[in-house]
Amino acid sequence: MFKRLNGISLVLTGLAAAAVVLSGCGTGGSDGTSSTIAEPRKPTAQACDSKALSRLPAEEAAQSTKSDEAPKRGVYSYAMTGKQVVPGGALRVKDLPDRSDLFVTPALKIGTDACFRIQMRFSSDVATTSTYVIRGEDVYLMSLRTQALGESQEIVPNPPVLSASGSGSKWSGQFGGRTYGGYSFSALGKRTFRVGSMKVRTAGISSSVSYRGAFNGTQAVTAWIALRPNPHIVVSEELESRQDFGVSTLKINAHSHLLSLKPKYGPES
Repeated sequence: MFKRLNGISLVLTGLAAAAVVLSGCGTGGSDGTSSTIAEPRKPTAQACDSKALSRLPAEEAAQSTKSDEAPKRGVYSYAMTGKQVVPGGALRVKDLPDRSDLFVTPALKIGTDACFRIQMRFSSDVATTSTYVIRGEDVYLMSLRTQALGESQEIVPNPPVLSASGSGSKWSGQFGGRTYGGYSFSALGKRTFRVGSMKVRTAGISSSVSYRGAFNGTQAVTAWIALRPNPHIVVSEELESRQDFGVSTLKINAHSHLLSLKPKYGPES
């Protein structure tokens, strides 16, 4: 995927991506008001197979995807600083925990595509879960779920969001659905970070997204993603996001830095 890389890679938080704070998997509606956050599971073929994605040009669909291009499954630890803010009559400001986990599921192979999920835990009751498909040198965000304030919101962009491109340094687009909006991405070049005792080469990317409709929000991310030995894992990230939950608005400002490229253990299959 990095053969023609111009500092472009996959933004994995959660937007997150967030992950782009687009995140998730499923049908594009609220999952209710449960605040329990479960570990992500390996995506199903239905969650990974989008009609919009299947209509990509034939030359893109024909590109091969190596099995080792998906990130290694497991739970990764991050040092984190930042704040969680809920504006209102009684302003609630809470420091984010100084440690956070990123969950990566096993990848599902569908032909030459690789599909997997990532979940970033910002706190015990705030998380984003993203479903991605790697196709050739490009990566697509298929769906996104945000869990916070006792609610769960899911976005299924149509067409899927091009989160990484092997052939460009800048790109933007629009997506529709019950929640619709636009996004833009820019390459930042390459940079070396220290992760534990290792020096890790990364590719940088900045992104912004705004959406409205069933759900409303914005997000801006600057992320540096490992090129090797574990590609697609975010090494360092700055995130600013705002998302409406009913009459409340959740704002998150966070900086996270990977503590080890070796996962602690693997999530369920």
